[in-house]
Amino acid sequence: MTDLDLPPDSPLPDGVRSAALTRLRAGLDAPPPRHVPLKIAAIAVAVVTATGLAVQLTDRRDPTATTPSTSAEIPELRHHDAAVFYDLRQGSAPDGAARRCHAQSTGLPPADRWTPIATASRHRVDLMAFETAAGIVFCENTPMSVTVSSPWTDPGALTVAFSTATGSMAGFTGSDARSFTLAARAEEDERAIVARSGRLFLMPDGFVADGVVAQPEVATSTELVQEFELTTPPPTATAVDRPVTPEDRGSAEGRRLGECLADQPQPVADPSAWRAGQAIALTATESVQLGHYQDLLLLCREDRTVAVYDFRRPDAAEWGRVLFTGATVRGVLMHYDFVPTTRDGTTFATSGTQAVIAEVTDPRVATVTLVGPGRPDVTAEPVAGSVVLRDLASNGVGPTPVRIIVRDASGTVLEEFTHEF
Repeated sequence: MTDLDLPPDSPLPDGVRSAALTRLRAGLDAPPPRHVPLKIAAIAVAVVTATGLAVQLTDRRDPTATTPSTSAEIPELRHHDAAVFYDLRQGSAPDGAARRCHAQSTGLPPADRWTPIATASRHRVDLMAFETAAGIVFCENTPMSVTVSSPWTDPGALTVAFSTATGSMAGFTGSDARSFTLAARAEEDERAIVARSGRLFLMPDGFVADGVVAQPEVATSTELVQEFELTTPPPTATAVDRPVTPEDRGSAEGRRLGECLADQPQPVADPSAWRAGQAIALTATESVQLGHYQDLLLLCREDRTVAVYDFRRPDAAEWGRVLFTGATVRGVLMHYDFVPTTRDGTTFATSGTQAVIAEVTDPRVATVTLVGPGRPDVTAEPVAGSVVLRDLASNGVGPTPVRIIVRDASGTVLEEFTHEF
């Protein structure tokens, strides 16, 4: 028995948990990732109960809500423009794209009568929308393949009209002009913002899901998160129109990369075209296999978790200073050796150990050295075209300028530049 006569437990109103997660992300993400971090999702479970009361009192759907009249609406963190995550081009398509798409279609007007509406690109995947006399046509191009939809007429409602084996999705937005994200219905931590063009949306190289949940942007703190469940059509058949000789999968590194890319829950475009790089042992139980494809670098961890980095966009906010490019090397900063940490009853993984993985773009490179304040210099030599500088301790404070010095075999400095990690 307690001294208080408390009411029985009751479930939180619809949208409260999502609202709390949105507000939590506003405080922790800068900029917010295209995909919601698992760490933040875990923390949200711990704070949602404390947040529920405040959110419930400001639910605009409840006529008895008791929001103080003197409190102004607090703006929420707006979605970043989709151009942060995609190369977005309105009214254009890559040269020759319409011809490639038309060649794999049936019964559509000639390619010279296709009018490009928009293109959104990510990781060498171009997702396009064209206007034709037969209707709206969506098409995905990779360097090797083409996937093209049947013609569509705008159904007037939010609809996923097109999906591909690489995880691209496209469709129609309906009359709601807000930006929105799509989440896999079965696993809502897999979430991506979409690129809009009028009443169309494009999400290149996103994720594969049998069904998705659309979540429009929350504009003010008085709004609860809305969610709309959408049916996802089966992936449209893909045609390989520009085949290449498959990369090595017989060596230990090639076999490891092939195993990583096979049946990925997060598909990688043109998996056979990725060249295996160095296999890196970071700890006794943690390793990374590198993959290379044109201007892309892939890191595959031992649990088959994949991260892809695009060196054509080193300044994109998506990378948050982790990517750098020089004249002789280009690379990425990664965290590893994660350990469980419990805070306020919630357990999540944290890491204070970093490694720089650099791809060598000049054959003269013999060594790469990192020089940073408060840490010893770290030097490494290239192996299989890449350099790994391990055991870099995070200062735990914030971004730190680090000098990167590249030398040839005689010790002559080929390049020296500063990057802020």
